Amino acid sequence: MSGPTGRRAIVRGVPSTYEQCIRTNKDVPIDIDLARRQHAAYCNALRDAGLRLVSIEPDDRYPDCCFVEDTAIVVGERAIISRMASESRKGEIEGVREILRLFKLVHDVRPPGTIDGGDVQVIDNKIFIGVSERTSTEAIIHVEELVSDAGYEVVPVELSGILHLKSAVTYLGNGCVVMYSGHFDKRLFAEYKQIHVPKGDEYAANCLAVNGKVLMSKGFPGTRNLIKGEGFDLMELETTEFRKGDGSLTCLSIIL
Repeated sequence: MSGPTGRRAIVRGVPSTYEQCIRTNKDVPIDIDLARRQHAAYCNALRDAGLRLVSIEPDDRYPDCCFVEDTAIVVGERAIISRMASESRKGEIEGVREILRLFKLVHDVRPPGTIDGGDVQVIDNKIFIGVSERTSTEAIIHVEELVSDAGYEVVPVELSGILHLKSAVTYLGNGCVVMYSGHFDKRLFAEYKQIHVPKGDEYAANCLAVNGKVLMSKGFPGTRNLIKGEGFDLMELETTEFRKGDGSLTCLSIIL
């Protein structure tokens, strides 16, 4: 099994309203300037991985808009625009739609289904989709209809106690997933080598792999050593301000 590849990445900057984003702990202050520096470092890491960036200006009307991954799902030559459950985020999709039309055949998730891109993990011809507070069974059925003729198999994953599927499992390539269990049936990923993050490293289960590089959050040496032990070329990035917003590495881009 090969690893994820891409030519481009859609990214969106950090709005000045980012501290108002949907998050678990609103009492923890977010440093907007630091978030922007961390975002710039992230963009440089994507370039280092061989991606050409397509940037969308931040929109202060949408505090969560830097978490662009949730707005769309890219599968081969198709892009599926999310129908987002969070009312405050619904306007984020329009800027993304216009960009995706330049590169992909664009579809929309039909009502009443809702879906976030953070619940979708594509591994070769399988599309694992978390059933969560943000993603409904109706949307998963529609995604399956949209991609079945292209040879993809959709695998629903019932979630509990986590925001998105990619909060707890991401694909690194070479048949390896990194995960922390307890929130879904890990047997669904039995065909892959499972790297289980140590206790306390749960946030590090969200990694972004592309073009032979694996980006992971800094500050988790146990997980870093496990991933490096499998031979992956690893880049560590500071993500403290995005963690405060309940976001992580995959949230900040759409890989094309």
